[in-house]
Amino acid sequence: MPPDPVQPYPSELRAVRRIAVIIPYFQRERGILQQALRSIVAQTFTAPTEVELLIIDDSSPIPAQDELADMELPPWLNLRTMQQSNAGPAAARNHGLDQIGPDIDYVAFLDSDDSWAPDHLQQGVDALELGHDFYFCDSAMPPSSLFASLTLFAQGANEDAFEPLPLGGQIYRLQPDRAGQFMVQEYLCQTSAVILRHRAMRDLRFEERLRYAGEDWLMWVRLAHSVEGICFSKLAKAQRGEGINLYRDAHERLGAKNLRRLMSMVLANRLMKITPGISAAAARLTDQRIMILRREMAAILLHPRVYQGLKNGEQRRIILDAYRLINVSLLPLWRDIIIRKMRWHSPRLDEAMT
Repeated sequence: MPPDPVQPYPSELRAVRRIAVIIPYFQRERGILQQALRSIVAQTFTAPTEVELLIIDDSSPIPAQDELADMELPPWLNLRTMQQSNAGPAAARNHGLDQIGPDIDYVAFLDSDDSWAPDHLQQGVDALELGHDFYFCDSAMPPSSLFASLTLFAQGANEDAFEPLPLGGQIYRLQPDRAGQFMVQEYLCQTSAVILRHRAMRDLRFEERLRYAGEDWLMWVRLAHSVEGICFSKLAKAQRGEGINLYRDAHERLGAKNLRRLMSMVLANRLMKITPGISAAAARLTDQRIMILRREMAAILLHPRVYQGLKNGEQRRIILDAYRLINVSLLPLWRDIIIRKMRWHSPRLDEAMT
């Protein structure tokens, strides 16, 4: 049975809260990591708190140590840096998770180009201590925010899906029987907006095969189907940055990087579909998204611009991988795309492409 949402877990009766913050780091511009660190140093707490900051340098062109040289840290913040061969953000986060000791109560994630409001950790932990395992907040993406684009938080929609918590700050609890469905339906939380109860994670880790997109969404879906309580704040306590972000950097629609991102999202949805406990309706959503993703890949492969980079070995490999992924249905997809573009239907065209 889920714990009483107004009663603290026994671990919260300790005198000191212990939080681990994990930052995967890969940047080509100086000063970006320092902005993230300054937002951690600026955190304010109303209860005794210790923070262990783990920075995983994913073979960054600008080494993390160069960014840390002049940083002054408060006594409650213990900094650890570690190096790994370039393996992507999922592997870097997992490296950090594997270094966390059993004395850590909570785990927060921060991308190296993002930042937090000063009360982010305090507010998140306060909400978790009311019997929850998973907390997230809105994230600012000027001129708007993530929640502003989501169906779950549309005005007048799904108001019975969450209930307010007695904390102020627009903090709510997701209805447990619907949390998994909502997490599959939409990308509800950007990584820097998430704080988790450490013991609730058990052996769950980010999927390292999803190097270019979807590794965080899949993680949240898996957690939503295994933890006992999810809460969130409608306030944007996380701020998106402008450094290297593999997902955002891949959004040139007709480029090979976008193909790579789409392939990663196809795999992410296939893995979501087999999440233990997922509903039949949620599984159908993943199938629908896979079809949309495959159609988008087919449209890119139909455009001559994508082939301008064939002399580049990496781009050539990405294009070939995309063909292998959708080759069985490529011609029907191309047919549908052409018909939609031309806004007419030709029986001969149907016969030629089937």
